[in-house]
Amino acid sequence: MAALRTASGVEGDIVRDAGADDLAQAVGGIQLGECEEPANLVKALLVGGAVAALLDDRAAGQYARPGSIRPINHKGVHYQVTGPLNVPRGPQGRPVFVQAGSSETGRLFAARHAEAVFTAQMEKATARDFYADLKRLAVAEGRDPAQVLILPGLSPVIGATEAEAHRIAGELNELSDPEVGRKRLSGRFGGHDFSHLPLDKPLAPEDFPDPAQVEAARSRTEVIIGLVRREKPTLRQLLGYMAGARGHFVTAGAPEQIADLIEDWFRDGAADGFNVMPPVLPSMLETFVAEVVPLLRKRGLFRTGYTGETLREHYGLTRPPA
Repeated sequence: MAALRTASGVEGDIVRDAGADDLAQAVGGIQLGECEEPANLVKALLVGGAVAALLDDRAAGQYARPGSIRPINHKGVHYQVTGPLNVPRGPQGRPVFVQAGSSETGRLFAARHAEAVFTAQMEKATARDFYADLKRLAVAEGRDPAQVLILPGLSPVIGATEAEAHRIAGELNELSDPEVGRKRLSGRFGGHDFSHLPLDKPLAPEDFPDPAQVEAARSRTEVIIGLVRREKPTLRQLLGYMAGARGHFVTAGAPEQIADLIEDWFRDGAADGFNVMPPVLPSMLETFVAEVVPLLRKRGLFRTGYTGETLREHYGLTRPPA
């Protein structure tokens, strides 16, 4: 069930041990070319261990056929790796490549390499735009768009009725500490000082720094400012909204309403699936599984059983060639 998360401009630990000069430097300002080399290097390492090379002959004391093990001999700008990886190729061919990040660089990188994409979208309209754009970019890269799954985050507050769900959502928001939220918001915007903003005055985009000047998680800052531009929340409301879902889509309703929303986004080209982020664990996850999943199954939107054994098979992704 393994997958490899690639977040352009966020973390460099994935391939640090492969000989990186300093991939962990800089964050949001990283360029597409800087992402390409580690991605291609990891691909080469993961598919280089030929299954036919493995003997595991204990009696003869031979683990593998030396002639079937191929070095990759990579010499690039940041990495020099002879290879191969010292493990045989796995049953998936390679782990599923999961990318997170919605900036222009992130989208281009996902179109070339990602097989699943985690994205934060605060409304359906922007989710549809992101979905269409990324599928278009995948086609431009010569890829099958069906092999790039787009999975927005969804944080559903579920109640027996819509009124109960909104009551629970309100209670959860009241539990958040505004000053902790203010610090987290500052972190989203590269340390920008929001201490001068009153909690109960409607916000405007001018209250925030230009996302282009933020050197970390730029796409998330654009999502936040988009929400402010559309809904003009107070700072208290914004911090409450972000406290649990951290900028992903939050909704409150009865099980039928949550199922309706999922079906609407799926059928209207806003999502291939969802990264479900229950606001309360484990109780709200248990409610989702017990009350929303059966509704999705009745509508033919959720499997009734597994036909494969790996994450790649569960996602309907093809096995990459050696």
